Amino acid sequence: MKTSNHYSPHRLKRSGPERRSQLLAAFDRSGLSAAAFARQQKINYTTFCGWRQRRARNKASPAFVEVEVASAEPASELLIELGAHARMHISSAGQLALAARLLHHLNSAKPC
Repeated sequence: MKTSNHYSPHRLKRSGPERRSQLLAAFDRSGLSAAAFARQQKINYTTFCGWRQRRARNKASPAFVEVEVASAEPASELLIELGAHARMHISSAGQLALAARLLHHLNSAKPC
């Protein structure tokens, strides 16, 4: 006679926030695709993608901030903050369009 038991002895226990953070940091350093990393670490791929998406939503998105320059002289250098760990230096007006395209790409990138 079979009994209905929802517990599977082969099912892995849930990962806590600290372990998820460690795995995501290891993934960032690995250079592997999300699928390859999940397979290597024996993590369900869709679960891993969910972790990455939640992390991406929780990060501050880079954005333009409108500022007024007091001087009529054009600025010789512009510094754009891209979150806590990245900055972009622009030294000519010709680089502004490239910076705008880069920021647009970063804001529209999908984690998985």
